[in-house]
Formats: sequence, structure tokens, C-alpha cells
Amino acid sequence: MLMRLAVKSLLQRKLAVALIVLAMSLSLATLLLTRSLSSELRSSFSNSISGTDLIVAARSHPLQVLLYSVFRMGTPTQAMSAERWHEIEQRPQTAWTFPIVLGDSHQGYAVIGTNDDYFRHFRYGRQQALQLSSALPEINLQQPHFAAPLQVFIGATVARERGYAVGDHLHLSHGSHGHSFMQHKEVDFVVAGILQPTGTPVDRSLHVHLQTLEALHDPQQALRLTNAEWQELPEADAISAVFVGLTSRPLLFQLQNVLNQPHQEPLTAVIPGVALSEFWQFLGNAEQLLQALSLLMLITSLLGSVAMLQVTVAGRRQEIALLRIIGARPLYLFVLLETEVLLLTLLSWLLALSMAAATQWLAQPLLAEHYGLLIEPLLNLDGSGLYAGLSIALALLAGLLPALSAYRLSLTTQH
Repeated sequence: MLMRLAVKSLLQRKLAVALIVLAMSLSLATLLLTRSLSSELRSSFSNSISGTDLIVAARSHPLQVLLYSVFRMGTPTQAMSAERWHEIEQRPQTAWTFPIVLGDSHQGYAVIGTNDDYFRHFRYGRQQALQLSSALPEINLQQPHFAAPLQVFIGATVARERGYAVGDHLHLSHGSHGHSFMQHKEVDFVVAGILQPTGTPVDRSLHVHLQTLEALHDPQQALRLTNAEWQELPEADAISAVFVGLTSRPLLFQLQNVLNQPHQEPLTAVIPGVALSEFWQFLGNAEQLLQALSLLMLITSLLGSVAMLQVTVAGRRQEIALLRIIGARPLYLFVLLETEVLLLTLLSWLLALSMAAATQWLAQPLLAEHYGLLIEPLLNLDGSGLYAGLSIALALLAGLLPALSAYRLSLTTQH
């Protein structure tokens, strides 16, 4: 009876109730999305690379090196020489290296120039190696390798979205992502294999051999690429970054310090885990600011609901008098007002959950397409119970004022 009466009472003020619920829902949806996207992006970033001790590139900010080399976000401001790469490769602390060259693309997808060591040593998630879901007969599915200069290995997302299959031909473009300005139509690349899905930016990348990419940018060499043998291809002069694995982890900071020393060709050696921590610390401030603004919006909307209920208490004198006549006690009227506040909060939560879930579901393909960030389409509700309890407590606390006003009015009506 109490719940039915509270519902009918709110329905008498549909417009005001709708505006208050909308305001509360927006603030709650922002809170939910902030926490969910933060958790999903943290997981996506953390799983993108594992097992690499250092990423070395031309002198730049460590975060910039991490973003363009691992997440394909942005482009390197300058390249490092191949001589410096080979110098790092020959150090006694170095177990393995592989280079990457960025700057080319295919229909908006990043093209990576590298060598067979990339497939041997690149790891993601929990030390998982790259494997192929399908490939040409001469290619090993468990151990991809370039068997010919004009072969390209494509990520799972590229294959799915563009409809490519093994054996198809494609062209590359000079320029990164959506800013390609010259297409290399004179050279046909054949899809030698399609990588298994990884949930990382690898899925949205194409991989060609480092020497092939070097020849592609030389007009004279490019004309001979179709029938070229490996020994005829030029060695790379410059690269974007080098991924390094060490023989012993305790040597990590020592080698990083050596590589970061002043030099006529200065370098930046980045520890991926440390750079990620700095990145999340940077984003953490923005996340806290968004949460604080959302809480402020929630408090503002709660005050709006209190004001609405407080204004209506005086106009409900006849309703309160009628309830008193049929035997309702002052405490019953107090609880009735608090129940209305509780219903407003619950309606707001239902709408907020729907809005946040729909937003994340719609944002998932957009983040993947434009930023290479892979998140789950379903809303992550970890920790949302705390916010639900807090918002309900704040709502009931804010509802004390109109509830007490109804209680006092009922006492006056009784007399």
C-alpha cells in the first residue's frame, strides 16, 4: 500500500520527476562509465605487450615512445639509425632484439616493417606468442616467418573488416593511419597469413619485412621488387624503435641508464611497465576529476529532488489531511516521503545503467577503429555496489527535509 501510494504520488508530478531522474541518471551514468572504461582500458593496455624488457627509440618522451611503438597512437618525431640498433643487439646483456618501422598504412590500418624476430619474440597478455589462424602452405602456423619479400601478415581485425583471405593481393600507402598521401600501386603484396586474434593493436596492423619496406621507398628498387631476392634488397638505414629482451632482469636499469646517456645520436630507453604506470598515474588525475564532477552532479540533482518534494509538501495539505482521516500516522507520512525519494533514486539507477551500457557498447567499435583500443562491449560493474549504496544513502539523507516537513504538517493537520 505504501509503495503504491508513493508511485501514484510521483505520477502526479511527471515532468518534475522526469527531469530529476534524468539529471541523476546522467551523473550516475558518468560515474559508471568512468570506472568501467578506466578498468577496460587499463586491461587493454596492460595486455598489449609482455616479455619485452626495453623499448629503445630516438630521443623523445617515454610515454610518446610507448604510445606509438606499442599502441600505434601517434607517430615518431624522428628515427634512430640502424647502426644504433645493431650496437644494442651486440651488447652482452642483450638476449634478442627486433626492430619496427612505422609510417606506412593500408586503408587506415598501421603497417609495421619488421623481421622474423618479431614473430619469435613478441609477446602479449600472459607471455602468449603470435600465431596464425590461416596461411600459405609454406608458412608454419605456430611460427610465422617471411618466406618471400612481398608477403604481408595481417591482423585478425584487418582480415575481418576488409574481407581479406590468404592469397589476396593489396597495396600499401605512404603515410600513417587516415593520412595516407601516396599509394604504392606499382607493388602488389600477397596475404601470406592471418594472425589469430590477440585483443591488442596487433589485430589492426599489417606486417611486412623491414628490407621490403626500405626498397618500397626507393623508386628504383621498388620497380624491381616483384622479382627481387632477399640478397638484392637494401638494408634499412633507419628504424622507429627497437624491442629488447635481456639475458638477466637485474641488468635492466643498468642498460637503460647506459642507453639514456648523452650521445651524438641520443636515445630513449623505456621500460614498458614503468611507462604504463606513469601513464595510468597521469590518467588517474583525470579519472578522479571526472568522478568528483559526477558526484557534484549527483548532489545537485539530489538537491533538486529535495526542492521539488519540499515545494509539493505544502500543496499536499489536503492529501495529508485525507490520509490522517483514514488513519495514517505521522510516521507513515514521513516514511512515504522517504519512499518517494528512494523510488526516484532507483529509477535513476535503472536509467543510468541503460545509458552507460549503451554508451560503452557503441563506443567499443569506435575506440577500436580510431585508436586501436580494444575493450569489452559489456559494462564493467566492479565496485558499482559502493556507489549504489552511497547514492541511496545520500538520497535518503537529502529526503529528510521534505519528510520532516510532511511529518510536522501531519501533526498540525491532526490538531
